[in-house]
This record gives sequence, structure tokens and C-alpha cells, in this order.
Amino acid sequence: MSNPEDFTRARYDAVIVLANLMDAEGNLNDETRARIDVAIEAIETGQAPLLVMCGWDYRDDSDICIADAMRSYAIEHRNVDASRVIVEIASRDTVGDAVFTRRNLAATFGGPRILVATSHYHAARTLEIFTFVYGPSFHIEITGAGDSATASQLTSEARSLDAFRTTFAGVKPGDTDAIFERLRERHPFYNGDVYPRA
Repeated sequence: MSNPEDFTRARYDAVIVLANLMDAEGNLNDETRARIDVAIEAIETGQAPLLVMCGWDYRDDSDICIADAMRSYAIEHRNVDASRVIVEIASRDTVGDAVFTRRNLAATFGGPRILVATSHYHAARTLEIFTFVYGPSFHIEITGAGDSATASQLTSEARSLDAFRTTFAGVKPGDTDAIFERLRERHPFYNGDVYPRA
């Protein structure tokens, strides 16, 4: 691990890691581990002082939050200092990852420079969502893991991005309260249509 003094020269103030999947025991799939591993590179090279793991207890057969499973992986399997890994367990998808880390954690990051770790196929949509949610006072960059996007992944990502744009049309980028209210009103993962209301 890097010397703590190295972080005074860090390029980012935090690295936010987006989840993919896990099993009922909290064992992460290859895609999630790859995302974490890419994020840990930023910690180990002194580019960032803090890892933020995102994700709720989405499985019907388990009460484990995937963010907690991701934190355990970083600490137990990659030897990341536990004090450098925090979790956000309210988020249910990429939009929620952005909204809830911005609302609940961004004030503790110590600065506006955010690196988001996800998969390569998911990078463009992630960048647009986080840039919109965090607003112009933050600088967002993406680091990708895994293979390049397939045609079907690109099609799916484009469809999801269209839905995002429609859901938040007319809301000002970075308006935290308005974005949260729109999420609770119109996003099916948060308005009660699919899961309990946020």
C-alpha cells in the first residue's frame, strides 16, 4: 500500500466502485471483482485515498448488501486498509449509486475529484449519469474493467441511457434535492413500482 503522505498528491479524492453481482453467500462475480481490482490500483498507486463501495441487499435469498461484500473483498483479499473503504447501501442501480453517494457521502470526500470504477461497456453511461448527478462543481472520470463492449451491450446501454434522460428531463445538473425527488417520483426502482419507495 502507498504511504499515507502520498495521498496529499492524490489525483482523485475518492474512487466509487459500482457493483455487478454476487451469490447468496456474498461471493462476488468476476465482473464485480474486476471493477474493485481496477479501483484498488488507484489506491495502491497513491492516486486516491478512499474507496466507496455501492450496492444494496438485492437478493431475495440473502440479506447481504453487495457493498458490504465488496468491502470485505477489498480488505480480506486485497489487503486494503479498512479505514480507507466505506459503503453506500441505499443504491439499487447506477443512477442510485450516483444519487446516494452524492447526497450521503460526497461532503466527506474532501474534494471534487471523483473516479468511478465500472466495466468498459458501462463506462459511457456511467460518465453521463455521474456528471449530471454530481453537477459542474465536481470532476468525474471513469476507469473501466473487463473486455470491450459487445453490440448487444451497447444496445442495452443506449436504451438505459435514453430512459435516464427521459426520467430526469428538465432537472438541472447537480441540483441534489430535485434529482432525488425526481428519482423517488419516476424511477421504477425507487418510486415503489418495483421495490419499496426510497
